[in-house]
Amino acid sequence: MAALALWCQLYSPLTAPDPPDGVLIDITGCAHLFSGEAGMRAHMQNRLPGVQLAIANTALAAWGLARYGATESEDISPLPLAALRLPERAISRLRLVGVKQIGALMRLPRAELTAGYGKEPALQLDRALGRAPEILPFITAPPAWRLVEDYAEPIWAPQQLQAALERLAVQLCKDLAEASRGATALQARFYRVDAQCPEINLGFAEPCRDEFQISKLLREKLQDIDPGFGIEATSLQALETEPLAPTQTGFTPAAPNFSGPMNTLLNRLGPQRLWRATPYASFIPEFAWRRQSVKLPAVPWQAPRFPRPIKLLAKPDAITAIAPVPDDPPVQFVWRGQAHRIVHATGPERIARDWWCHEHDDTRPEREKIRDYYAVEDSHGVRFWLFRAGLHDGEVAPRWYLHGFFG
Repeated sequence: MAALALWCQLYSPLTAPDPPDGVLIDITGCAHLFSGEAGMRAHMQNRLPGVQLAIANTALAAWGLARYGATESEDISPLPLAALRLPERAISRLRLVGVKQIGALMRLPRAELTAGYGKEPALQLDRALGRAPEILPFITAPPAWRLVEDYAEPIWAPQQLQAALERLAVQLCKDLAEASRGATALQARFYRVDAQCPEINLGFAEPCRDEFQISKLLREKLQDIDPGFGIEATSLQALETEPLAPTQTGFTPAAPNFSGPMNTLLNRLGPQRLWRATPYASFIPEFAWRRQSVKLPAVPWQAPRFPRPIKLLAKPDAITAIAPVPDDPPVQFVWRGQAHRIVHATGPERIARDWWCHEHDDTRPEREKIRDYYAVEDSHGVRFWLFRAGLHDGEVAPRWYLHGFFG
């Protein structure tokens, strides 16, 4: 409702969300912009098909007409008492004496109405008729965070454009600092005399209001801008912002800040080529992570119950292993034509397939989709992460794979 109320400021600067399903708009002095109230009503119905609209002299009357009455009329007397937003208890008591509509409520003496049913019915009736004030929580649109610099004569020299962007960056960062916010997406636009408008778009991994870093990134992309026959105006706008509290400086060395190099890589390589690994709910090691944009907050990794290798192969590599006892770790395995004699081994760590995420396969029993992982060390001190897929009593003989290296 708040987002819809902001959109409705197309019709008036005074809009208020009315949860759960309404928006109140004060159209005083605005109807003539749409050729009158009828034109404004038609414009809203075209933009919002199926919406229930009502225009009245008070907000409460418009609320009741939109929900319980004929939206073309402003007469509230035939509306039920619920159109006054009265409590259900008060409505039930009034119905016992035959008062079911607002018109019947109007005919009751004011003193008897207040004495018998409290102040609420009389107060709501006065608000609907405009006799009592009603406080509406009008909302204000968020700041645009947009600066524009106009020129008396068109400019086209790269030095002039660079200086203009630096001035705008300094002022924009100052405005963001006063609001304790930082930009996560910036856009610079250049308005040419031939009505063309090239632009520069910047993205940031973290909220940023460093004018030096912003100016540097804009300079790198300025070479792609064609000024044509001249630029009449330049604008710099923060398309997306997030809270950014000021940092306290002290005598101790500050923690390293990698946001600057990260922002440079993000704008040079693009958001598709720069990502971070984030954990994913899966027991299968190669599926226990997902790619995530560096703009999103990092998700902490939980410490595993068993050691995990430093390097994990994207796909397990098949090996040939020899084990003296079927369920014991191997004493030797051959990987890519090279034999490795094992001197130390720990395990097993049993990991079963995520059966609830996959369709059942009748051709392979579930016991053949079990992995037993072993951390082994060969005679040269190299540590491997091996696993045996399947069980010895299964329909298919177990198979051995190499899945990672510990270092």
